[in-house]
Amino acid sequence: MTGTPRLPVTALLGTNMFFSGVTYAATMPYASLVGVDTLGMSPGWFASVMSVGAVLGTFVSLGLGYLSDKLPDRRLLVLITALAGVIGHGMIYLWPTQVSFMLVMALIMPVAGACYGQCFAFVRVYYLRHQPARADFMVTAMRTVFTLAWIIVPPVAGWVAAKFSIFNVFLMSSLSYAAMGCIFALLVSNKATAVQMPAPVRAEGASLLSTFALPFGTLAGLIGLVVMTAAMRILTFTVSLFIVTDLGGTVTDVGFYAGITAAVEAPCMLLLAYLTTRFSKETLLVAAGIVMAVFIGLVSILTSMTALYWLLILNGLGTAALMSINIAYVQDAIKGRVGLSTSLGDVVAIAANLLGASAFGLLTTGGNYRFALMVAAGVSVAGAAIMAFGNLSRLGELRQVEQAG
Repeated sequence: MTGTPRLPVTALLGTNMFFSGVTYAATMPYASLVGVDTLGMSPGWFASVMSVGAVLGTFVSLGLGYLSDKLPDRRLLVLITALAGVIGHGMIYLWPTQVSFMLVMALIMPVAGACYGQCFAFVRVYYLRHQPARADFMVTAMRTVFTLAWIIVPPVAGWVAAKFSIFNVFLMSSLSYAAMGCIFALLVSNKATAVQMPAPVRAEGASLLSTFALPFGTLAGLIGLVVMTAAMRILTFTVSLFIVTDLGGTVTDVGFYAGITAAVEAPCMLLLAYLTTRFSKETLLVAAGIVMAVFIGLVSILTSMTALYWLLILNGLGTAALMSINIAYVQDAIKGRVGLSTSLGDVVAIAANLLGASAFGLLTTGGNYRFALMVAAGVSVAGAAIMAFGNLSRLGELRQVEQAG
């Protein structure tokens, strides 16, 4: 039986998730601009670096996810991954060269990238132990706080990049990782936050591997998520370059694009929270893939920034589903292994980065960003189709037994 925490744990975890959002919101919209436009890397070389990081990150995430369910204190893994983020993005800020960018993105950030999943695994386990009835709600609430960072930070980062230096966005991220480390160091000081889940009980005569089994529908759903998220990664890598080259925008416009999307995403999450009580997660994720395909397809034929801004409600709606419902979806994948299941979310993201970066490198070699966006729209449809065909029986409204569970 765990004791009562003396710290304002919910406030600390909420603050932690905001800073986690800053680490992504300050840097992701500008990654290709820094690597390709500022440091002079070719799109293919940039994609290769990101792909290497994605492959390494897959193994790191799975390993840390497995360890998090075994170690007596999963908080230490958050501290380690946060430290990697401080070092990684700090290096790019202090040493802005192609060499530092390659070392950081390929070797250091794969470790830092696992911090996001480890934080959400801790959130779920903590509330399952202290307030089990609120566990799912708190995961969604923390993801909404993460989204708030995407509303506030990208316009600020865009202004900082335009006014001073684009490398300052990596300083923002490095300091945010440091803040996350300080928060978890404070949590370590309280024994009541040292929570863990009991190991799953293996059926008599069953093999050890049976406790890691994934049903066919879940496996298809995870593959579909990878493909749909890869389409979003192609969009993320391409749209900033598309804005400044084809639409005549600036880095400030890139920041407003990301910020407006997040502003739309936050209320959409509230709508989706209600819809999850009516429809299966598979149904909502399939719909999100189709919405993203429509958005990306329309973006590929635009000729002005004004038109792009009007379409961002579609981007916010699709992103809200793929970035919030997916958390609960993967955390239920392997019964009794919250840490390992949550790490599957990292694997989905990392595999999507690999596919997205590879596709970006191949599709934009000639500088044709419109074509890359058209392909991304088709990829999103393919991902939705994979999830749908693997889960035909689960599409539509929730059955009574699911609602009761």
